Amino acid sequence: MLKQIVKNGTYQTKIQNSKFIAYCAKVDSVEAARKRIAEIEEEHRKANHECWAYRIFQNNDVVAHSSDAGEPHCSAGPPILSAIEGRDLVDVVCVVVRYFGGIKLGIGGLIRAYGSTAGKALDESGTEEYEIMTSLVIGSPMDKYSDVMRILRKFSAEFQQGFDDRSITFTVRIPLKKQVDLIADLRSIPEIHFT
Repeated sequence: MLKQIVKNGTYQTKIQNSKFIAYCAKVDSVEAARKRIAEIEEEHRKANHECWAYRIFQNNDVVAHSSDAGEPHCSAGPPILSAIEGRDLVDVVCVVVRYFGGIKLGIGGLIRAYGSTAGKALDESGTEEYEIMTSLVIGSPMDKYSDVMRILRKFSAEFQQGFDDRSITFTVRIPLKKQVDLIADLRSIPEIHFT
């Protein structure tokens, strides 16, 4: 079962004189993840490394990437990604910033440091079930507007409306598990159509 973090979180620790700061944030796209990474890189310009990983659910698939940001190959980004995957999280980015303290940690030490720091920030963020969302477009005559609105409110659906001379188009976003029931209720209204 996929999960998401409840809130953005941070965690800071010191390991062998190096300072590690992890930031986790909810994101809904690769672009949003990359924007958050850039913001943290800008905030910590004096840091030695800003390593990161993200995992996004999009187009019914999971997209995941990570970066070692100059640390030895697979010593930083993959452990951060492993902390995300181990918690079944999606729509999250985690950046771990390192200020080098003069003592080399070795590959194993780096893997443990980045993975555990990311994991603690993720745990600070809390988790909840991830709802897979779907979209549908509904066409309705003007005189059925209030009937459609009543059903959309009943399902707490997010929607946008478009009007022309004789009809209304609703672009609806709803959890996938509610879609069948929503469509069944909407079909009870005459002259409703789906595109």
